[in-house]
Amino acid sequence: MYIFVYKFCKSLIFKVYCGERGTYFITEGFQTKLSYEKAYRLPTTDELFGDEDLEAGKTDLRPENSHNLNLNLSYNRQFGKHGLYAEGGLIYRDTKDYIKRTLDRLGGTSYGIYENHGRVKTKGFNLSARYSYARWFTLGGTFNNMNVRDDERFLAGNTQQESMTYKQRIPNQPYMYASFDATCYWHGLGGKDNVLSLTYDGYYQHEFPLYWEHLGDPMTKSRVPDQLSHNLSLNYSIQNGRYNFSLECRNLTDEKLYDNFSLQRPGRAFYGKVRVYFDGQTTGKKR
Repeated sequence: MYIFVYKFCKSLIFKVYCGERGTYFITEGFQTKLSYEKAYRLPTTDELFGDEDLEAGKTDLRPENSHNLNLNLSYNRQFGKHGLYAEGGLIYRDTKDYIKRTLDRLGGTSYGIYENHGRVKTKGFNLSARYSYARWFTLGGTFNNMNVRDDERFLAGNTQQESMTYKQRIPNQPYMYASFDATCYWHGLGGKDNVLSLTYDGYYQHEFPLYWEHLGDPMTKSRVPDQLSHNLSLNYSIQNGRYNFSLECRNLTDEKLYDNFSLQRPGRAFYGKVRVYFDGQTTGKKR
């Protein structure tokens, strides 16, 4: 099957790709999928023009272009009230003109800037699984490992000098992370079409280098540390979703969390939300 897809971001075309995709059912419940893509990722507005704060734009950025190969195997079966879904996938990306974020200084102020970085290769895999029991309980999780490395062997300018970062992991980018969640449902609480749900979810991210991992003293090298966060939410849906009340606690254990620029994220926080549909249909538009 031949596909041609556009994806949009901030009023600009973000990604365009075309390719071939096929699927095959090995036996009942087992399915395998293989796809190839020739993809182009255009720079975003922040990458081109900056954000007038911490990001500096670079208007001569070239779009990324890559050859992508994906192989997936999945299993999906229902055993009475028990449901099981599992999936594993292999990922390969050969990217040219990779857009990489780096840091620069002007007048003693640091700011982010984006640049094209020759050639980068990505080899990775992902695993996911989910179990459900009737309408009362679900449990699942995902694990991802993305090995993204510099594949530009020689320095620019047609020289034969080998790059010091050749085969090193691309810095400032998470490469191993996982998520997990569990939800309990109580149907009919206070009314036939009412549902109370309690959800716990978490996220793990392995440490990763902020700069090129093999340059400089490894004892003093800046790294974004391991992170494990926990969230808890309670949602009560009334009259088939016409009225919804939710309470949520993010970062339940008040861990020190950081994004991939080593900026600290908020600590423990509590949120409440009320949502009402006035058109009489939960699938309609909110007014």
